[in-house]
Amino acid sequence: MTKAIAIVLSAIILCTCAACSSASKDSSSSESKKTSSDSNEAATETTQPETKPETTFIADNDSIKEAFSNLESADFSGIVYAERDGKPAAVYTGGKLYNDKEITIDTPMPVGSVSKQFCAASIMKLQEQGKLSVNDTLDKYYPEYKEAGRITLHNMLSNRSGIPNLDENTPLDDVTYEHTDKENTDILLKWVFNQPLLFEPDSEYRYSNYNFFLLGNIVEKLSGKSYIEYLRENIFEPLGMNHTGSVDELKDSPDWAKEFSYEPSDFIPVGIMPGLCKGAGDIISTAADMTTWLHALPEGKAVSEESYKAMTTDYTNTTDHYGYGLMTEMSSGIGHFGLTGHFTACDYFCVDEKLTLFMVANTGGQSTIVNNFYAISNALRG
Repeated sequence: MTKAIAIVLSAIILCTCAACSSASKDSSSSESKKTSSDSNEAATETTQPETKPETTFIADNDSIKEAFSNLESADFSGIVYAERDGKPAAVYTGGKLYNDKEITIDTPMPVGSVSKQFCAASIMKLQEQGKLSVNDTLDKYYPEYKEAGRITLHNMLSNRSGIPNLDENTPLDDVTYEHTDKENTDILLKWVFNQPLLFEPDSEYRYSNYNFFLLGNIVEKLSGKSYIEYLRENIFEPLGMNHTGSVDELKDSPDWAKEFSYEPSDFIPVGIMPGLCKGAGDIISTAADMTTWLHALPEGKAVSEESYKAMTTDYTNTTDHYGYGLMTEMSSGIGHFGLTGHFTACDYFCVDEKLTLFMVANTGGQSTIVNNFYAISNALRG
């Protein structure tokens, strides 16, 4: 792998209700009809569609309509879905995937570092099951790591471990598509375990994808299952999130391929290397499933009330406001931003105002999501 791709990889995972799907589709059909599925199948020979795809939007106030007009003028390609008190408040779809499929409200999309909250929830579930404690030191799971006795799972969940983040100097030449998940994982573990800590554990906050990469592997060690199998059995299936999975798992699935192209030319290649983003940025989901999650988490349906409180406590003592896999201060709510390949995303919930918001795009870079998130969330909050 060239240094250029390693730099791309650094950016990839760097981040600072089935019912809602039905509701959104019913509502959106009354506002605007998408083009037929036959036209969706037609591919162009250029990277840009010959005709601009139709957009669909619903807005329950003028401020949201104004925010959506900005999306249209910027040719935003992606999905916005928000609920207020369990009812659709803002729905927007527009643009196409790189296989020329039009994006609909049901299109599954990668969510990048939004995935970290699922990793944190899986650790909390294991604690609830009596299989670990967030106060465990890392040497319990990685005795070969010389720094492990100084680092707790709590430090890693809150990005206060001192473990360095992935950057362009990470030696990834040996990480390949031909390797298995385990082979790539072993290569990355070896690199992490040979790096000095950036600071004394728990002395400061520093975002690192490797915290969650290691946590995802601990889930596998303790459960005896693959990371995604554990998530599915303990979080996704119980909540009815039946269209959520991992990039590694779903890239070859015919059921998902009909919605999304996973060819390396269409998806930044390093984003789908086996094991590479596990725990840190590997989840693909839909607006309906993510909205289910955003309701379930604060309602105690995903993890216990005690676990939820731990996940949403600010441990940073800085302006970063980070809990366990969640940013604890986003427009007076809680959520996370994500970036993987050319996909950017964010999720958000504000309990006090009974709001949820999920956004994902495949154009424009992370600033597109961040800027539009604040415009739309502010409009939703009035």
